[in-house]
Amino acid sequence: MKTTVAKKVSLYGFLTGAALLFGYVEYLVPLNFIAPGVKLGISNIIVLILIIINKYKEAVFINIARILLSALLFVTPFSLIFSLSAGIVSTIVMIILSRFKQFGVIGISAMGGTIHNGVQLCVAYFTVGEGVMFYLPFLILAGIVAGIAVGFLAWILLKKVDF
Repeated sequence: MKTTVAKKVSLYGFLTGAALLFGYVEYLVPLNFIAPGVKLGISNIIVLILIIINKYKEAVFINIARILLSALLFVTPFSLIFSLSAGIVSTIVMIILSRFKQFGVIGISAMGGTIHNGVQLCVAYFTVGEGVMFYLPFLILAGIVAGIAVGFLAWILLKKVDF
């Protein structure tokens, strides 16, 4: 039994580290010229793959751990409010969508990216004010495009790696 637990802890630690590394890469590629806070979303590849292979609790845990660690290492504590709320809601939405066979990996990811940006915009609305609504079309488009890209990369990994 201890071997199984040790293997799980090692695997989840590795996956959290991989997601954190992808998050660092996102941090190095600023896309703020599109709208404030826009990122590639590649750290969500790990979470998306876990959702697709029905590891829901693990996906939520790794996503929260990645967001908390990223906030400590790369961004301000204030941005934790945006990331954590959007990360949790978008992960839950992707889990729900994954239960419907009509949605593929790319569709689930595109919706996750869109929801993520929408939740962040709602948080910004309540913390900063209504002026942030100007960014709505840019954030929706960025969420769709980034979600499609992340979904495509996750789809490739799912085909190439035995999870």
